Amino acid sequence: MAQARSSQLISILLLLLIVLGSVFFVVPLRDNIAELRGEKETEATALAELQTEYDELNALSQEISKSEATQDALQKAVPAGVGQDDLILELVDIAENSGFEARVMSFSLRTDKDFGNAVGVSMSLAGDYDDLIEFLQSIEGADRLMQVDSISVQLTSTSTITFSVSLEAYYQ
Repeated sequence: MAQARSSQLISILLLLLIVLGSVFFVVPLRDNIAELRGEKETEATALAELQTEYDELNALSQEISKSEATQDALQKAVPAGVGQDDLILELVDIAENSGFEARVMSFSLRTDKDFGNAVGVSMSLAGDYDDLIEFLQSIEGADRLMQVDSISVQLTSTSTITFSVSLEAYYQ
């Protein structure tokens, strides 16, 4: 009987230790879990905000690169300064690629209140009549912004022409 009582006492003591252990260890862990879940939600919100900010910055970065490309294209179309050397090279290349020989070129600086600063160019060219349209399309599609003011064409043979073109190339 003493043995049965001591085994009951040990059982009660073990049960009491289990209850006390759960009170001292499990309850604080459960509170810690709730606290960690709150921190997880806070961190998830912060991550969502950072992701939104990242997406906005990425969109701005793409816009800036597009703006830089646009700015470079505009800088080529209307360069800062006259850029006469580059203009000569571009016009000679356009003429040669179109099958014309550039013979004479003259320049003058102009200012227009509506269109801004321009370099007036008069060119005399010789070549085939069939290439005239290609030359004018090349002027229209050139990197630098140019406007043809007038064209004077002289037919020297059935397919050969000599013509003068007067145009304006703009600059800042």
